[in-house]
Amino acid sequence: DRWVYSTRGLREEGPQEPETPLRQELRVERRRLAGGREVTLIKGFVGRRADLEALARQLRQACATGGSLTPEGILLQGNFVEKVIALLQAQGHKVKRSGG
Repeated sequence: DRWVYSTRGLREEGPQEPETPLRQELRVERRRLAGGREVTLIKGFVGRRADLEALARQLRQACATGGSLTPEGILLQGNFVEKVIALLQAQGHKVKRSGG
């Protein structure tokens, strides 16, 4: 009558497969940091880290700016909301502007 815990039969989830671009719903917002600096944040990417890094590299090059990956998403230095939205839509992503 003793309970035995087993994980046998439970499906382990492997790395998430990247969604097709049309199924990606990305959010783009402008944030103001300390000192009045502005950044553009792209959130909502689902997929492999390598794909996220490649997208970040493309956006940094297209906007001719610096940036980084954060736990929230891709951070670009400067206000590039409109340009980023246009670039992502051209790649087939669903993009929404969020924030003020």
